[in-house]
Amino acid sequence: MKNNRGFSLIEVLVAFSIIFMIATTLIPIASLLNTELEILSQRRLLANHLHDELQLYLWNNKATIPSTYSEMIDKKKVLFHFTNENNLIKGCAEWQNVKQSTEKYCLYGYQQK
Repeated sequence: MKNNRGFSLIEVLVAFSIIFMIATTLIPIASLLNTELEILSQRRLLANHLHDELQLYLWNNKATIPSTYSEMIDKKKVLFHFTNENNLIKGCAEWQNVKQSTEKYCLYGYQQK
């Protein structure tokens, strides 16, 4: 027993439990971060696309308002809706995000006269 230089069973169990605890903490956090990253990426992509679509209504006086249509963008069905509010044109985009909840993003702009 005096020359026992190896690990005892208790030391191995403690080390394994620490590693297991770290792994069970980091894996869900990494999964949540990836989900949130995907949601933010979709928001950014669709906000840019909504901005481009809104420009057609701001610069074209012959565009019919209110207008509603849908498009497939990045394998997501996105509903675009354009209306007049006061002296502004409101453009909104609605879609289902990665968490299967409905998101809505709106932009406003003044129409070119």
